[in-house]
Amino acid sequence: MTGVKLELILEFGVILISPIVYHLYLLKYKKIAREIVFKDIKIYLLLYGLIAVTGLFVFLR
Repeated sequence: MTGVKLELILEFGVILISPIVYHLYLLKYKKIAREIVFKDIKIYLLLYGLIAVTGLFVFLR
């Protein structure tokens, strides 16, 4: 069962890190305005916080 949990955490980690990498790419190479990128990052941080709270609830329950 430990391998399954580790694989699940790894897959969700890749899914959750991809928007951040994409926005860094937009910021560096496509020269998108910093305000737009940081506005999107704030939205992602809120969603990551909700996911973290839910994950803690599930694992500590």
